[in-house]
Amino acid sequence: MALERHIFQRNTHRLLRDMHIPDWDPQFLADYDPQRLAAQCEEAGLNAVMLYAKSHVGLCTYPTKVGRMHGNLGGRDVMRELNDALRARGISTAAYQSITFDNWAAETHPDWAQIDRQSGRPLHDHTRYGVCCPNNPEYRAYELAIMEEILTGYEFDGIWLDMIFFLAFCACPACQERLRAEEGIEIPGVVDWTDPAWAAYQEARRRWIGEWTKILIDRAHELRPEIVVTHNLANALSGWRCGQPLAAGRLDTYTSADLYGDRFEHLVVTKMAQHLSASQPGELMVSVGVDLIDHVTLKTAEQLSTEALAATAAGSAFIVIDGIDPVGTEQPGNFATIRAAFDAIRPYESDMGGRPVEDVAIYFSDNSFMDFADNGIPAGPPTRLGGTPFPHVMAVRGAARALTEAHIAFGVITDQDLDRLADYRVVILPDVSRMTDREVAAFRGYVASGGRLYASGYTSLVGVDGVRHDDLMLADVFGVSLVGEEDGRVAYLTPDDDEIRRAIAPQAAVSQPFNDQWGQRYEPKPLCSAPRVTATSGRRLAHLTLPYGNPRWGSVNDKSWAAIHSAPPWTDTEHAVLTRNEVGQGSAVYSTFVLERSAAAANRALFTSLVRGLLGAQPSLSATARRNVWLSAYDQDDRSRVLVVLHNYGVEQPAPAERATVTVRPPAGRTFVRAADGPGARVVDARLGEDGAVLAVELSAELGFVTVEYA
Repeated sequence: MALERHIFQRNTHRLLRDMHIPDWDPQFLADYDPQRLAAQCEEAGLNAVMLYAKSHVGLCTYPTKVGRMHGNLGGRDVMRELNDALRARGISTAAYQSITFDNWAAETHPDWAQIDRQSGRPLHDHTRYGVCCPNNPEYRAYELAIMEEILTGYEFDGIWLDMIFFLAFCACPACQERLRAEEGIEIPGVVDWTDPAWAAYQEARRRWIGEWTKILIDRAHELRPEIVVTHNLANALSGWRCGQPLAAGRLDTYTSADLYGDRFEHLVVTKMAQHLSASQPGELMVSVGVDLIDHVTLKTAEQLSTEALAATAAGSAFIVIDGIDPVGTEQPGNFATIRAAFDAIRPYESDMGGRPVEDVAIYFSDNSFMDFADNGIPAGPPTRLGGTPFPHVMAVRGAARALTEAHIAFGVITDQDLDRLADYRVVILPDVSRMTDREVAAFRGYVASGGRLYASGYTSLVGVDGVRHDDLMLADVFGVSLVGEEDGRVAYLTPDDDEIRRAIAPQAAVSQPFNDQWGQRYEPKPLCSAPRVTATSGRRLAHLTLPYGNPRWGSVNDKSWAAIHSAPPWTDTEHAVLTRNEVGQGSAVYSTFVLERSAAAANRALFTSLVRGLLGAQPSLSATARRNVWLSAYDQDDRSRVLVVLHNYGVEQPAPAERATVTVRPPAGRTFVRAADGPGARVVDARLGEDGAVLAVELSAELGFVTVEYA
């Protein structure tokens, strides 16, 4: 569907009015005033607001014939009042509907609840949230009926569906029966990513959530074909327990996720949305508060503005979550802070858009949102809600940080982009823990056709079917053969190549610790350290060096150590840590160490050096600037120009002048003819030629745009 059809998507100063308030105390929502709230939204400069139809509590803000209305509203249709008041002010509106989290439904219909396999009790025994099972047909009918009431009874420009996921392993009758019918197995009691039954169960859960998401989105479009329909993709990023597939984001009008992590989580997700989203812009959602659990502590205007500017730099829309007080009022200062954030991005909005200029792609695999260290634990409820730092996820974020700080233009792609790998000069596989046959074939074909690949860690050893292979499935591409796994606390990479020596200088070697808790006993677990390989067709760039006495740690009596505090490198081996292999028209660099996940400067310097080596001469975009200046560019062919974006992330305000030199190549067959200043940046000098432009730019604000026109 064309962007022009979607008013809500065009309006990018957005608010989600969070209102998960119960009704067991008569004071709750006693002072809720839709007219006051609408006036505050207008005063804050908002042009799009998402308002609650049904919250996590399961109570509706309108008279419902299907569910239960909030008891303290006295029958008032406050959703209509707020919707009418906002729309009268020219503010676009969307409805919010909570899926899965529904306390009223879970309590009123206990047979709808998600059930803990271990205890046989509802999973909401462990949380404040009543969680319903998407496999229960009666529950499905209830949510679809609620949606029909919302979309046929009210005038909205969109609907946003939250929490379409499993809280944990649901063992309700509907899930058990469906798994038996489709896979012929029972729900496993132990986590084991090398067990085909466990793998089949996890694939089934992802399939079920994807199917349920499609049913909801398709029904919304049947009821109101002209509106935007999107769902919260954040739980896919929280890991395998939720069973939510990233691919479901392609079903939405645009992808959207509420995030509570750091700047590099935001960077990865907004870059992913540039390709996963069915239309642009995607949407980044953050809270005005420092944490959802803290009701009063606000981010400063500068902090929220920085997040808004980062979203703008990544071509993303920005929406702020603001939680209402239980009585129905708003926290003082919230709207002023929100206004400041949207005022910060206002000068840039008319220049946004375009195709991202990217030489490198980081591959983000939701099949790898897991940890082999969990193998053997009981399949029970999570100890906490929210994301988990899975090895692959941390490697992706580390790669994004390293490339950003090195000013290497990159994007983030998923399995939805396997048919466009050829668009990238280099593709990075950061410890992709589990892979499909389709992925293996795609990356093998990419290299054979001239692509350049960097891969690390356990990439391609284990299939999504739970099979641990005898060798890496991409061993022929990497030019190595698997002979084992590291069994000590730490191992070392020692260069065999001068380029590697220069990259890590002044260090002579780099380390990968597998356990740095020296005072604790260490028992290595399979798939939790690093592969040990020998080079076959690949040229060895660095070899494995082991500590004295490896793998023993030693004691007073066991003299298998060389230094009492540490484990210095001692024994050189013939095993490869780094290889480069030429395959067909392309090449691949493989590292048994996950260099990009490390916080060590030498490890990250080596990673970026390897990527630059694969990238070769004349990148599409590069810069000489400080590490905290983030660089990106967009080809705006409808305006015959490239937009260059420089974000001095989180700089103190007022921002001091910052200098950068940017080199950008024109699109194929084009020549740059003019460089122009944009908001927040000035072109001090421009050298334009057939092979590109070299721009000296003075950045005078936290975010700066310059444009380079071409003919």
